[in-house]
Amino acid sequence: MSTINDESVRGGYTFAESEAARSDLVVNGRRIAFTDTGSGPRVCVLIHGLGGCRRHWAATIPALARTHRVIAVDLPGFGDSELPRTSTIANAVTVIDALRSHCDADRIDLIGHSMGTLVACETATRLPNHINRIVLAGGPITSVLSLFATPITTLRRDPHLANFLIEAATAGLPLPRAAQSLITRTPWARRLALAPYVPNPEAISEEMFGHFLSGIGAPGTLATLRQGFGYDFTPALALARPTLLIGGALDRIAPARDLHRFAAATPAVDQVHILPDTGHLPMLEQPAAFNRLITEFLTAEDEYDHIGANGSDEGVFAET
Repeated sequence: MSTINDESVRGGYTFAESEAARSDLVVNGRRIAFTDTGSGPRVCVLIHGLGGCRRHWAATIPALARTHRVIAVDLPGFGDSELPRTSTIANAVTVIDALRSHCDADRIDLIGHSMGTLVACETATRLPNHINRIVLAGGPITSVLSLFATPITTLRRDPHLANFLIEAATAGLPLPRAAQSLITRTPWARRLALAPYVPNPEAISEEMFGHFLSGIGAPGTLATLRQGFGYDFTPALALARPTLLIGGALDRIAPARDLHRFAAATPAVDQVHILPDTGHLPMLEQPAAFNRLITEFLTAEDEYDHIGANGSDEGVFAET
């Protein structure tokens, strides 16, 4: 297992001076890249969004590694992971389960961001006996799914969702490292690149912005987008484990109202936190607040933890 150097404190959170060494795991004949940090009996898997990669969790991993063994994965076709023969949500679920087995963990915690919230929900509903707690950040992206089903009606209702079209159009375009470096060092370019996601781009450091850009140009982007047409998210309403939603008050891709509607329809949602003055990247925009929320939630004592004889989770937990 690799470790993280936890030597500097920036903006109220500790940040790794050097990234944990990458590991690879072959799943369905394709190489999957991930980092394995921290230690302890609890395992948490971090799932990035569209156009993302494991580096989007650079500010999250050091805080979480104090209480968990932390697996940050590049989903198939993203980051350093190979493109699968067919990109499906089922492939992503298989990868998460393979990582769970790799860690020799019976049950894991899940944290998903944006598109990763869909993967987290699918994993939890398909593998309910292997999930402890779930955190959904910047999602579930239910309005984006509506955009695939009824684009004109959805855009008329919420024109801000055009921001997702910008994300979709740019996330699959390769960006040479020299261009990434130039944009990262140029304040106006950083503001332009972050405009669809973040209301206050200047709040994100060059270092964090570099991690944000590292996922751009993934070959799995277009294949993943195609899955949106006809995708049925309703099974996710059957989540059975305690779930925390974290959103941004100024998020235009996963508006706060979407998170509240999902919570109202999903009894497993234990808490909803909407961070003020925050857009679609809460783990990078408000790392101290984000890390505090996820740490408190994931380390809370479960009010139920019984797997029924029929293989389903049983029990109730109090809403807060």
